[in-house]
Amino acid sequence: MLAAERIKLFSQRSTYVLLALTPVITVCGEWFTCSGVHLVGASAHTAYDPLRGSFNSGTWGFLMVGAGILGTLAMSSEYSSGLIRTTFLAVPNRRRVVLAKAVVVASVTSVVGLITAIASFITAQTILSGDRLGIPIGQPGVLQGFVASTAILPVCAVIGMAVGTLIRTSAAALFTTVLAPVLLGAVPTGGNQLTAALSNSAPQNAWNTLTSLGTEWDSVGPFPPTALQSWTALAFWPLLTLLAALIVVRRREV
Repeated sequence: MLAAERIKLFSQRSTYVLLALTPVITVCGEWFTCSGVHLVGASAHTAYDPLRGSFNSGTWGFLMVGAGILGTLAMSSEYSSGLIRTTFLAVPNRRRVVLAKAVVVASVTSVVGLITAIASFITAQTILSGDRLGIPIGQPGVLQGFVASTAILPVCAVIGMAVGTLIRTSAAALFTTVLAPVLLGAVPTGGNQLTAALSNSAPQNAWNTLTSLGTEWDSVGPFPPTALQSWTALAFWPLLTLLAALIVVRRREV
């Protein structure tokens, strides 16, 4: 089943495009953002967060969307083409199909996430070291940010795959995958701890916390989440959406 799901994933041209562009976009984005650091004043240098600079939120936000799209298309395209009927005839246990697809999608995006995190960190540090802003991987908090950046792509991909299972229609599933995390992360806190917790639980916001050294350059808000809360959020959303997909796929007609 895993081999079959891998073949189906790589039979789509969009998979190759998204996976190939991910490291390229990252290197270009980091080079563009870090190259201008020397233009800022000395006070800004003191407040600058080199870890956040090594994993730029704008570039990585784009990658998260791409990973979510990849996961969504992995399932919704089968429904759109009608291939899902053949799949379920071959494997009547629909939950096994969903789990196998989740494993394949998570495995592929984990490898790409690791390569991309390495490329992002090396590119940024090569530039920042010239401005004496370089940081070693062993510095407290740096390895955490590196691991979080590796993990965020499979997290988004599994969420997207689960959404594709729940909604099935490619256009609606893609719209939900892209828009829902943005809306969740943009919940206005207004000094309220409950809404702040909801906003902090968004995958990108949780990732932002884990890729921050907590300098003046970082905006943490009135209720900053802890590292444990952020890791919990990254685990919660893919597990929740995958569980919902496993429940729905067994009861719904194709």
